[in-house]
Amino acid sequence: AVGGYHGVHRHPQPYTAAGANANDLIAALRIIDQQVEAEQKLDRLARYDALTGLPNRAEVISRLDSALEQPRMPGSCLGILFCDVDHFKNINDTFGHAAGDAVLSTLAARIRTSVRQGDTVGRMGGDEIVVLLPGVRGLDDAARIGEKIRCCAAEPIHHAGKTIQATLSIGATVACPGESAGMVTARADEAM
Repeated sequence: AVGGYHGVHRHPQPYTAAGANANDLIAALRIIDQQVEAEQKLDRLARYDALTGLPNRAEVISRLDSALEQPRMPGSCLGILFCDVDHFKNINDTFGHAAGDAVLSTLAARIRTSVRQGDTVGRMGGDEIVVLLPGVRGLDDAARIGEKIRCCAAEPIHHAGKTIQATLSIGATVACPGESAGMVTARADEAM
């Protein structure tokens, strides 16, 4: 494409024709756009949940580990919200798994729109979603964001001509210095 970019594989070799300098090279270039695209797709599949588009468990834990290692400004905390869809098995049993998938996708989108830029919303698996809130002032701040999420999530979801009422239970906590990702998420889960 004119003015665009292509992935290329290059294979340089010394140019040894008569009169060539010792530093001269000749290179064969091969466009590998499909290979680059496939590698990017695999990388995305390894780090993001296919259903919701949210970072997956491994990616969330990686981001949480990184956030826990960052120095914090005085008066600033790392908040963690642990969200679980109430009675999700009943939604799947009553409306079917396609409806359950629609509920998870819709709730994921609603949670993303309820948080601040720079916050991480990730799917831990099943119907569990975690929100990382860097820079909150304390537990009350995190709980306020959790309440905003809970209210937004409670709006009816319309799928295949049916109205589904889904709600979230949300546990909030803030990370303490020296805690591991497992300790913090376990406490947020317990708070739920």
